[in-house]
Amino acid sequence: MKTRTNMNFARSVSLLLLTPLMTIGCGSADEMNRQSVSGTVSLAGDPVITGLIEFCPVGNEGVSSGASIADGEYSIPSAKGLPPGDYLIRISSAGEEAVASKEMPGEAKLQKELIPASYNVNSQEIRSVSAGEKNIFDFEIP
Repeated sequence: MKTRTNMNFARSVSLLLLTPLMTIGCGSADEMNRQSVSGTVSLAGDPVITGLIEFCPVGNEGVSSGASIADGEYSIPSAKGLPPGDYLIRISSAGEEAVASKEMPGEAKLQKELIPASYNVNSQEIRSVSAGEKNIFDFEIP
């Protein structure tokens, strides 16, 4: 289970790193009507210190984007933003604790996922990005 969560976390990180490369040459932000998105993320009432948030288009058609979470806040500028539509939200945070891998002794320590699966690998969180409005989405994870 931990390996699957870590693989999903690694996939999310890879997606965030590759997103700028995938959008090069795809036209200007205005052609896609990209919108800025921002907000806060808290876990059990405390700001998430570090993590990732990913917006995936519902139906898997369209543009995905994401951002780093720092001190409970995230922001995606319009240049890398999202066209209007519905998005599935995935949030990950490994915190600062490392867990030794039992499968591959001697391998680097893996980070333990702090966010419940219902907000990442099993997320059902949907948010709608609207044109011409402030797209502020705050997540209070119990």
